[in-house]
Amino acid sequence: MRRVMELIDKRMVDFRTAPFFEFLRDTSIGPRERLAFAPSVGHYVMSVTDLYKLVFREEPPRDELQRLINAETREDEFHWQWFLKDLEKLGASPSIPFSDALRFVWSDATVQMRLLTYHMCRLGFGATSLRKFVLIQVIEATGKVAIANIAEVGREFGVATGERLVYLGPHHVEAESEHTLEAPDVQQWIDAIELDAHQVQELSALVEETFGYFRAFIDEMHACATSGSTIGRSSAAATASSVAAQT
Repeated sequence: MRRVMELIDKRMVDFRTAPFFEFLRDTSIGPRERLAFAPSVGHYVMSVTDLYKLVFREEPPRDELQRLINAETREDEFHWQWFLKDLEKLGASPSIPFSDALRFVWSDATVQMRLLTYHMCRLGFGATSLRKFVLIQVIEATGKVAIANIAEVGREFGVATGERLVYLGPHHVEAESEHTLEAPDVQQWIDAIELDAHQVQELSALVEETFGYFRAFIDEMHACATSGSTIGRSSAAATASSVAAQT
């Protein structure tokens, strides 16, 4: 398994070079503006709970690796609650018609974000413990990079406003570091899993494919972050466009 984990680490290095993270580090832009992308990732954040609970989790676990997968899925199960509270603190949870909210979540601007969820479900349903574990490792690896960069902006936002962000702040980084899969003895056990040449090739291809979906996701986040649109404004525009198309 060590070779597969080393590939994940290598792809993490590439992932860190995405323009979105450079944008987040640009302190000439206010923290609220740098976090304006948050509503656009709602589909993915809310879907992760279902992905972990309904796709990756398996009761009773078929083996020790599945037991670790189950533990990981429970540790991330309620993070969506932090996300919703942070949206309110950011002032990014406006009261708008439900139909407009749906238009925003399923707009053309967030196609790659939705595709990421659908691809992960496709790859995870009925998969072996090994394949599910690799998928989770890619989710966690890309998440670490994103969360670490976003958390610094969240910290700046807290200093400027007195509002403590949780999902988008340092607390999320701390919570991730305490997960079962981060324990040194667990990491050693995972590295020691023996794979044959075919398994290494198959799982390496899975890593490459999945990182591709996450890169498309993070690039779309960058586009949303720099577009200047908000959920209320973009929903209103979508409604006006739809009405115009029907007249």
